[in-house]
Parts: sequence; structure tokens; C-alpha cells
Amino acid sequence: MKILYLTNIPSPYRVDFFNELGKYCELTVLFERKSAGDRDKRWKIDEFKYFRYIFLKGKNIGQDASLCPGVVSYLKREYDAIILGGYSSPTYMIAIDYMQIRGIPFFLNADGGSVKGDSRLRYLIKRHYIGSASAWLSTGERTNQYLMYYGARREAIYHYPFTSVREAELYCPDKEEKNKNKEQILAGNKKIILSVGRFLPLKGIELLIKASGQLCGKADVYIVGGKPDEAYLRLQREQGASNVHFIDFMEKEKLRAYYLAADVFVFPTLDDVWGLVLNEAMSFGLPCVTSKWANASHELTEDGKDGYLIDPRDVNDMAEKLELLIADDQLRSRMGERAYEKIKNFTIEKMAERHRDIIKGGIWKCKR
Repeated sequence: MKILYLTNIPSPYRVDFFNELGKYCELTVLFERKSAGDRDKRWKIDEFKYFRYIFLKGKNIGQDASLCPGVVSYLKREYDAIILGGYSSPTYMIAIDYMQIRGIPFFLNADGGSVKGDSRLRYLIKRHYIGSASAWLSTGERTNQYLMYYGARREAIYHYPFTSVREAELYCPDKEEKNKNKEQILAGNKKIILSVGRFLPLKGIELLIKASGQLCGKADVYIVGGKPDEAYLRLQREQGASNVHFIDFMEKEKLRAYYLAADVFVFPTLDDVWGLVLNEAMSFGLPCVTSKWANASHELTEDGKDGYLIDPRDVNDMAEKLELLIADDQLRSRMGERAYEKIKNFTIEKMAERHRDIIKGGIWKCKR
């Protein structure tokens, strides 16, 4: 089975997925560029093992897109499946138009998406490129709705478990191990609330700082992902949030110690196509207080069962849900165990197996 996959950059979790999928097929991956302009330079590429990779030549555009006209030379009928990891870059658009003209079927993959107030022209452009696919790969029902709004047919949409976690990385520590990891991070045995994300306005860090001020003396809040500017530091002082600790970006291996020490994870984003940090937190058995503005929250979290779904703009509600989990050891343990059981179905291995089964089945090659 031969598969061609076009994507933008070799992000570590994608490379893990390609290595796993490459065990089932003859896989060639076309990358638009080597890195994204808005990523920390320490966000390293993993090793390419089980697939052939090609970096296209072209002109970089924006943070992670490129214009690579040469992509058409790789689009051939000899593949059992061609998968596009998006539609919005010039390279994707060239590829889609070329395959539509040539009658070459292809999958369009969507990690997530939300319908927004597009102009008529923007809507028609998106409908053209999204609707031109032969079949669609979706992360869940909310993504289905997004795809269908722009022309996808429900009967040709196939779900897969989207993740960045390998089976070997699933690990739920017991109380003793958690306490040992806490001692490595801070002196004492305080409750720890963890959040991971870049210091961008849409990540909701300002809202989390405000909520954290209400938890001072009850829990320490660690926000990992960058260096705060003066605005964040000033807000921390104004909110009396001395329990907030800002931690610079760290690689996955080092971040593991924080996941192992944490009692609760909070994801206060105001806009996320998916939100892989939620997968990662659940893989360590953490109950999560997570934003309704991330697609991952709706697919992974059952409100009140394995975590809480919130609107982070309601700072008081965020603080209340965090305090509930911090104060009740049994509730926290019960929700964490349920989260851990659920995320076992969302691994890189299962993601690759699902892609294999969809493509091998051949039913996606239906007439447009």
C-alpha cells in the first residue's frame, strides 16, 4: 500500500505518527518547510525512521505555510491514497486544484475547526477547497460540522483519534510517586495546578492568573511555555497571585516531571483548533478543567465525569472548579482515573491503525 501525505512542517508529534503509519505502508511525506516561524527553536524534529520524506522548495509565507509549485510533480495516481493535511496554504491550494482537474481522488485531513463569520467570498473559497476532496479525515463531531458547512459529505467523513501521545507514554503515578516529583519542583507537598501553553493572548493566561489569585494559599499554579512580559507580571502583582510560577518552554522529556507532580491540569484557551496538551495531561491521569473553545475539550472531556468544561472568561467559575478538585482528594482521584481510561483510546499507535484501516478498506474512493 502506497500513501502520499502533504503537510506543512515536521512537528514532533506528526513525525511520531508518520513513523508509526510507515510501518503499515510505503509512506512518502512532503513537507512545505522545515519549521514554523512562531515556534520555539527548542521544539525539535524527531528522527525520521519509517517513511520517505521530501522538503519541497518554495517561498515561505506567514508562520507555517509556503508557496511550492513543484508539489504537482509528486501528485500521481500510483498512490493508494493521497492525504492533504490542510487546505489554506498556497501549496495546498495548488495541489487541490491540480488533483481536481486531473480527477485524482484525495483525503483532506482536519484536526479541528469552527465555523466563523466568513464573508461571502471567503466562504466560497473555503467551500471550494474543502469540498473538492473525495473523502475527509475528522477528529470528531464538531469537526464534522465544520467540514460539512464547507461542502463535505457526511458519508465520506472518517473519524480518527487525534493525539500526540504514544502508548509507552501513558502513565498514571500513584500518590507516593506524585509527592516525590513535587519535592523535585518545590520544597513541600502543596497541591499543584499545571497549565501548558505559549504566552499568547488567545491562550487565556491572563484569565488563569486572575483565577489563580483566588486560590492563593490553597494551591501553586505552574504555567509552562514561555517567559512572561511585564504585562503578565504586573497582572500577577495586581491580582495578588503570588502562587503563580512562570516556567519557560521545556522539551517533552523535562515537562514530564511537571505532569507527574501536578494534581490538576487547566486549559484556559480562548481558541484552539484542537489542544494536544489536553491529551498529554490526561495521559498522566490528571483531571482537567478545560475550555469549551477547544475542540479537544468536547471530544475528550465529559463535564463532571472526567473533568470540567468551562468558559475561561468566567474567571470565578474557573477558580471554583479548580478549588473543587484541589479540595476533594476522592473527586480528583476518581476523575483522573476516568480521564486516564478514556485517553488510552487516543494514542499514536491507534491513530496510525485507524488511518491504515480507512485506506485499506477502499470505500473512500467513492464517486464525488
